[in-house]
Parts: sequence; structure tokens; C-alpha cells
Amino acid sequence: MEKFLVNGGLPERGEMVDPVISFIISVILLIGMLVKKVEVHIAVMAATIVFGVLALGVKIFESTFEGILTYSTARLLIAFISALFLSYMMKISGILEKMTRLFASLSCNFASLFIPSLVGLIPMPGGALVSAMMLKEHYLDKQELDSNFASFLNYWFRHIWVPVWPLYQALILTAVILDTSIVRVIEATFPAAIATILAGLLISIPLLRKRARKCEVRNVNRWKLALASWPFILIIVLVFGVRLPVEFALLITALIVTLYTRPSKEQIGEGLKFALSIKILVIVVAVMMYRQYVYDSRSADALLHFMTERGIPIMPVTFILPFVIGATTAGEFVYAGTAFPLLINVLGAGSSINNLALLLGYTGGYIGVMISPVHLCLILTIEHYRASFKGAYRYIIPAALISAIISVVLGVVLWPQ
Repeated sequence: MEKFLVNGGLPERGEMVDPVISFIISVILLIGMLVKKVEVHIAVMAATIVFGVLALGVKIFESTFEGILTYSTARLLIAFISALFLSYMMKISGILEKMTRLFASLSCNFASLFIPSLVGLIPMPGGALVSAMMLKEHYLDKQELDSNFASFLNYWFRHIWVPVWPLYQALILTAVILDTSIVRVIEATFPAAIATILAGLLISIPLLRKRARKCEVRNVNRWKLALASWPFILIIVLVFGVRLPVEFALLITALIVTLYTRPSKEQIGEGLKFALSIKILVIVVAVMMYRQYVYDSRSADALLHFMTERGIPIMPVTFILPFVIGATTAGEFVYAGTAFPLLINVLGAGSSINNLALLLGYTGGYIGVMISPVHLCLILTIEHYRASFKGAYRYIIPAALISAIISVVLGVVLWPQ
């Protein structure tokens, strides 16, 4: 322990703590703080600083500035702020509400699955509560569904786009950490979305067929559906068609939706307040600091050496590490920002991405978040429907297992090692 006593508590350059041990200590601290109900942004920043102090010693100061003052950090901030502001503008414009009414008119079962997935296209903290409120009468009165099953439907299908929709924070972070584009990340993670959708359908369709009641179905103009969906279509065209960096695609879409909405000064102020969330900004800065700490301390090399020296299979660890972090923190951005820098030698970077490894890592973190009992969306949905965790988990756990299995199988088939 003498190494902690040099320079007033900071270890010198040659006397740092082993990076793997430093990482384990920081993760234990992060989990412990979250269990004690410390706010996520404070816990993430504290764990990041502890990791930096242990792994880098006095070099942490230089590393911190290098991590924050980069173009990657600017990209990340622009993307996050634009996505949050866009979400707020779409909420007050009534675009989402119009789309919901139109899709709900097609059929009961279609609405039960599609509406939460539609709301999921606008990532926001606790966003499942939005669809839960919209669907409460539909689920519990029209279809007479059990509250636990209704909670599962709303929660699960609200998150099916996390592996492929470019507004999600985990995708944005992953692209920045691996020094590649959002499109390139999605090329590796799309099987996780397919697996999640299939798992949800396998669990839900047999039960919906048994319990569904008749709903009024009226003819709708398909063009109206397409027109109501224009902001989502614009993002897809800009990111996948024009191949704009996601931060610019989000910024352009946010500006166009704002012009379309014509918000008042008060609404613009509220939107900026929502987008410039101190909590989110602190997490973004902490993640970029952590990424730099991992690079400067050569923690990724140390982890790889630690595993190979002990004969630990690399691919299972690539799944398990993000899974544990996701399950314990319930943060999509936390598992990406914490585990992926450490696994970068396995995942690859730039033009050398290992598709199977990235799919395993992303799936592990994603499934971990989905089964986490501290996931805000799950807590709010269960509370709103007066369901129980035990009842909801009867559907969530099987769906998570099926999703993980299908995702891994698809990955192995597509990219055999």
C-alpha cells in the first residue's frame, strides 16, 4: 500500500497500480455508489477519477486535458445535445401523437407492439413511461391484458431499436470510442436488434392471440403515416444514405423540426434546458476522460495479457464484462463507456473492427441493461401498471435469454472466427 502514499496520496509514474486491479476497484466503487442511491453522473465521474488516479498517478492531470479537449468529445456533445433537443421538439410538435393515433387504428395487436417501439425511436430517460401512459387503456381495458404482461410488452418493445437506431447514446459512444462511424457499428450490432424483435414476438404473439379483444379498425391513408414519420425518415436518409456523421445529421434534423414546430421562446428555452442536462454532460466528459485513461495506462493491453496468461477465453469475457456492468448500472452509455475502452484490443478500432466481438460486447451490455432491476424504464412501467417485478420478469428473463442466444448464433453464422 506504500504506492498510495507518494506525492500526497498519488502514486508516481513508475509506481501505479496494475490497470486491471484499478479497473476492478473502480467498478466496485461505481456499483457500490449506485447501490447507495448516489446519482449516476456523480458515481460515473467518481469511479473514473479513482481509476485514473490508481492507473496513472500524477499523469492523470495531463491525461484528463487530453481526453476532454478533443474533436471526439466535441462530436459526442453535439450528438447528445442535438438528440435531446430533437426529442423535446418532436414531443411538443405532436408528431409522435399523430403517428400513434394512425398506427393504433390498424389493429389491436399491431398497436400493442408497434406503439412502444415507435416511442423508442426518441430516446429519453424513463421514456417507457410515455408509451405506458399512452397504452394503459388499450392494454388493460380494450385487450384486457394482465398488468405484468402489459408491462413486459411496453418495456421490451420500447427498447428494440437500441442496437441500430443512431440516436441511442450507446451507439454514439461506441462509434467515438472505436474511432469509427455509426453505420460501421450498426453493421456489427444489427443481429442484436433482429434477435430482440424475434424474442419479443416469440413471447408475446401466442399470448396476444389468446387474450386479444376486438378493437375498432378503420381505413387510414398510408401517405399520412409516411408524412407523419418524416423526421425519422430524414435521419435515416442523412445517416445511411448521405452518410453524414451522426452528430451533423441530428443537428440538421433538430433544426428542421424546430422550424417546422415554430416553438415559442419559452418552449425553446425549455428544450435547451432539457438538452443541456448537466447529468448527461458530466457523463459524456467522464467517459471521454476514462477513454483517455485507458489509452494512457495501456489498460487494454493489460487486460488482454491478464486473460491470455491465465487461459481465459476472450470472447466470453467480451460478452460477460459489459453484461455485468449493464446489469448492475442499468446504463446503456455506462457499459459502452466503461467496458469498450478496456476491450478495444478485442473489438478493434477504425477500419479493423471485429464484427463478432463487437456484437458480443454490445449484446452483453444491452441484455444486462434490459434485465437490470434498477432500469428506470422498467421501474416506471411496473409502477404505472401496478404490476410486480416478479410477474414482469416471468416474461423478461425468457425473452432476454432467447435474444442473447439468437444474437450469438447469428453472429457466429455471419462472422465465423
